[in-house]
Amino acid sequence: MSRRALRLGLAAMTAIGLTASAAPAATAAEPTATTCHKGEFCLFSGAHRTGKILYRVDAKVTKNGFTFPEVDALDPVITPRSAYNPIPDDFGCIVRLNDRTHFAGSEQEIDGFGAKELSGAPVGSMVSDCG
Repeated sequence: MSRRALRLGLAAMTAIGLTASAAPAATAAEPTATTCHKGEFCLFSGAHRTGKILYRVDAKVTKNGFTFPEVDALDPVITPRSAYNPIPDDFGCIVRLNDRTHFAGSEQEIDGFGAKELSGAPVGSMVSDCG
C-alpha cells in the first residue's frame, strides 16, 4: 500500500470518528428557546408555554422558601401570553406583573403552582407577594 493511500485512509477514518463524536455533544449543548427548567419562573411569548422565553429566573425553591428577585424595570417591556410558576401553593404567594416600571399601572397576578395563561398585557416590573 502506498503512503498516499495510507494517509487518505487515516484521514477518512479520523474525519468519521470526529463527526460521530462531535454531533451528539453539539445537539445536547444547544438549549432551545422554549426550555423552562425545574425551579425556574418563566414568561413565554405564546399561549400554553409556547414560543420564546421572554423572562426566566431561578426561583431557588426549597422546603422552607424561595428566592424571587424583585424586578423594578424590564427594558424593553415584554408582553407574555403564558407563564410557569414553580412556587408551591403552600407558601401562599402570588407574583404581581405590573404593566409599567416601578410597580406602577395595571397588574396581572399569577397565583398557584404550575402553568398559567396570561392576557398578553405589557409587563414592565414584577414582584412576589406572600401573605
